[in-house]
Amino acid sequence: MKTLTAIILLLTTSITINATTTDLYTHAREVRLKSYFNQKDVKNGSKKLFFAMRGAKNGNPRAELDLAKIYAIGKEVKRDERKAFYWFHKSALAGNVEAKYYMGVSFLQGRGVKRDIHLARYWFKQAAKAGHQRAIYNLSKIEQSLFKTNGYKNYYSKR
Repeated sequence: MKTLTAIILLLTTSITINATTTDLYTHAREVRLKSYFNQKDVKNGSKKLFFAMRGAKNGNPRAELDLAKIYAIGKEVKRDERKAFYWFHKSALAGNVEAKYYMGVSFLQGRGVKRDIHLARYWFKQAAKAGHQRAIYNLSKIEQSLFKTNGYKNYYSKR
């Protein structure tokens, strides 16, 4: 009796399924994606953007990093460096090493925030402690420039 009422209920509801979709779950996911991509800041919607935003709102550090990159590049959404910085910061605070590197880049280049070489040095140092190679390189360049501008002499240089 329950199965008969379930079948009748299913037949009476108006579910439009595409010819390519054979699974109700797939259809529901496609409907969610289509409704999401009708928002104003999305240019050409992608599944990566949808799932990055969903994961970032749930606190996933990798998804936060992906969403920050999407905002920084501006390919799938309108480019917004402040939003990119916000998501880089959330991901970095959660311990994502690559996000710590991008925080250093943001402060070094002044993307989304005011340019601050000391904060850039801090974030590069955090990423360098975890072994991030580009962070180590940028940290060395920043320290060289800081030592030159502050008048410090290298210990091994001729006096």
